[in-house]
Amino acid sequence: MGRTRHAKRKLPVTAPISTRAGPVGDKLPASASSAATRTVIRQFHVLMKRREQLLRKTSGKNQGSKSAANGRDYEELAQIEQEMEMLGGLERYQAMSSIGQSVTKGGGSEKVLASWLKELRTANKDVDSRLRLLDVGALKHDNYSSSKSFIEATPIDLHSRHPHIIEQDFMKIDPNSSLPFHQGIPSNKDWDVISLSLVLNFVPDPYERGQMLHLAHTLLATDGLLFVVLPLPCLLNSRYLTIQHWTLLMAVVGFSLLKERWKEGGKVGYWLFQKVEIPKSVSKREVPFSKKTVLKEGASRNNFCILIS
Repeated sequence: MGRTRHAKRKLPVTAPISTRAGPVGDKLPASASSAATRTVIRQFHVLMKRREQLLRKTSGKNQGSKSAANGRDYEELAQIEQEMEMLGGLERYQAMSSIGQSVTKGGGSEKVLASWLKELRTANKDVDSRLRLLDVGALKHDNYSSSKSFIEATPIDLHSRHPHIIEQDFMKIDPNSSLPFHQGIPSNKDWDVISLSLVLNFVPDPYERGQMLHLAHTLLATDGLLFVVLPLPCLLNSRYLTIQHWTLLMAVVGFSLLKERWKEGGKVGYWLFQKVEIPKSVSKREVPFSKKTVLKEGASRNNFCILIS
C-alpha cells in the first residue's frame, strides 16, 4: 500500500532546529543510532576546524602564513556558519555528544574518573573532605551524582543545557583573579581535579589546545589532578602525535602521568595526570612541541596536533 499524501515525512537527524515544532527541549533528539551521532559530531568538528582557520585568516592572526583574506574567504565563512546552523548548531552537537555517552552506549567517562579518584582516596587514606572538581564541557549536570560523597563537581560549558551547568568559557577564566568566576564555587586556583573529557579534540587550533593545558595547570591546586579523554585516533593515527609524544608533552607542561586506560582498536583513551613542578631537565627545546613535526607517514593519517607556544 502506498504512502498517503498526508503522511508525515521523517526529518533527518541533521535537520535544522527551526523545522522542529515545540519548545527547545523538544527540538533536540532524545536518542539516535551510533552512526547518526558519529556523523553529526564528525561533520561539526570538520566545520569548526575550517571555521577557525578562516577566522584566523580574516582577523589577520593566521600564524605562520602571509596570505591575506579575500572575498571568497568571507563567503566560505558565511557558508560554514550556515551549514553549522543547518546541523542544529552547538545545541545539536551537544545533544548528539550526550547521546553518545549515554548509559545505553557504554556510559560516560565520569565512571572511569570516579573509580580512579576513589582508588587514590583509599590509598592516601584521605576520607575527610570532598574533592573539588571542575567538569569542563559538561553535557549533563549530574555526571558525578553517584559519587557526591567524595566529589563536589562544578559543571561548566560554553552553552549550558541545564540550569545547574554554569555557562562559562574555560579559556576565559582569569587565573590571576582572587575571586571565583562564579558565585559559590572555589577560587580560581583551588581546584583539586579538572576534567577535560573529549574537550581538547573539540578545540580547533593546536596552539589553543596547548594553552588549555597550561591554564588547567595554573588553575589546579598543588598536586591537583587533570583528567583527559581523547578519541584514540587523535594519538594513534595522527601524523604529529604518538602516545609517548603525548605523555612527554604533558611533562613539559607540568603533569606527571598517574593512570591511563586505552587499547589498540579502542575508540577513546583515558589519562589521569598530577600537577608537578616542571622539571628543569625538560624543556621545549628537547622535543619539537612548538611546531608540527611529522612522526608517522601515511595518506590515511589525521592532522590532530597539540602545540606549545
